[in-house]
Amino acid sequence: MAKVIIVLALFAILFVLFRGLYYMVKDQGKTKRTVNSLTWRIALSVLLIIGLITAVATGVIVPHGIQP
Repeated sequence: MAKVIIVLALFAILFVLFRGLYYMVKDQGKTKRTVNSLTWRIALSVLLIIGLITAVATGVIVPHGIQP
């Protein structure tokens, strides 16, 4: 279940990133939609990182390191 949430969060981040690109090209700097979109991307990325740290700390996700 945790992997599904992580993948969905990554897709949401990519969606907001491309939406910001679209607004940047379409609006040509006349509105704040690009800034708002990129602010959402940063917020989603921070939430994903905090969620990953919490999941590792609680044992929901077990990191497996690099095998020699």
